[in-house]
Amino acid sequence: MSLNDQILQSIDELPPFPIVIQRAVQLIEDPRTSADNLVDILQFDPSITANVLKLCNSAYFGLRRTVSSLREALVMVGFDQLMEIILSQESSMLLQAPCKGYELRQADLWRHSVACALLSRIISKRLNREATLTLFTAALLHDIGKMMLGHFVQDYFGQIKNLTGERKLSFTEAEKEILGIDHAELGGKVAEKWKFPEPIILAIRYHHAPSHASKDREVVELISLCDVVAMITGIGGGADGLTYHGDGELMKRHHLGEKDIEQFIVKLEDRFQLVDETLNTKRGGEGRSWLTMS
Repeated sequence: MSLNDQILQSIDELPPFPIVIQRAVQLIEDPRTSADNLVDILQFDPSITANVLKLCNSAYFGLRRTVSSLREALVMVGFDQLMEIILSQESSMLLQAPCKGYELRQADLWRHSVACALLSRIISKRLNREATLTLFTAALLHDIGKMMLGHFVQDYFGQIKNLTGERKLSFTEAEKEILGIDHAELGGKVAEKWKFPEPIILAIRYHHAPSHASKDREVVELISLCDVVAMITGIGGGADGLTYHGDGELMKRHHLGEKDIEQFIVKLEDRFQLVDETLNTKRGGEGRSWLTMS
């Protein structure tokens, strides 16, 4: 079996994203979807229901009365917040583990992904765009490919790193040359397997090469910007860190300069410091609800 075949086979070894969550993510792109449609699907998963109610009844939300059902939670906290709570809970199970090939410790990938999710709101506001659940989901899961590719990168790390130095390749380009596939492309295949909406698939697949996306360019470009800014902050950057090539033309097209990046970083750091205390990732704290903060 070739190295590329082994890597593609690793997709089957990834813990499955819950079927009800897959369906819920599909629904967020359907304009015909109502909040009741979402609840109709999610209410049959007891673990999701229990976790959501636990968070909604926590001190964080400070609701005046106890919430006893998903429908009540929907009314009390809103559609977007309910969906973000659920997505954050489920994705954290996939992103908490160390990713040694990228020198990411326990929860580092999760922290980086969360930073990108927060930035999807911050940058959307700066560009006068709606901070949608599609953007939030794509930002949260953009690096899912690293979870499968990590141990292959670890085996070939020296060769990959040499290419970034000797030939000035980005880390993704070096991955592609050595392994036959990069983590973004692999992540796109995972998103396809999970039957996610096409904008999310494309954002994951092309977040290091937004100009290659033939559709949904605005979504892809924004996730790329989120990733670049999160990398600059050093949150969960890992071994690949800043060995990526930022898209200067992308920044220019959106009229973003150094001052904008500085403002993004300040806003992110302010929010991240606050929510990191709530998240308490390293000790496995229960809180994930901070993702819903605006």
